[in-house]
Amino acid sequence: MTWHRVPMELDGERPAPVSIAGVALLLVPAGAHWYAIADRCSHAGCAFSEDGEIDGHVVICNCHGSEFDIRTGEVLAPPAREPIAVFPVRHTDRGLEIEL
Repeated sequence: MTWHRVPMELDGERPAPVSIAGVALLLVPAGAHWYAIADRCSHAGCAFSEDGEIDGHVVICNCHGSEFDIRTGEVLAPPAREPIAVFPVRHTDRGLEIEL
């Protein structure tokens, strides 16, 4: 796995879609921390950045109502059965980095 710098400025208030090394991610702020999740629901493949909402540490896919924990990827509400991918995030002097 390799650390990749996020190639954009983030405002720290809203989730931000980004593609890094060909992987579509959604970066989600939660206080002083950022979470990086796959930007696709494991149920039907809907993009969270287009059809999702964040409620605390939960991302909700508005296509069919699946819910996931952004910290672990765990399914919290069906119809999804498979978790979503989550990626490590760190702050460095270069900015925010994601490990892929």
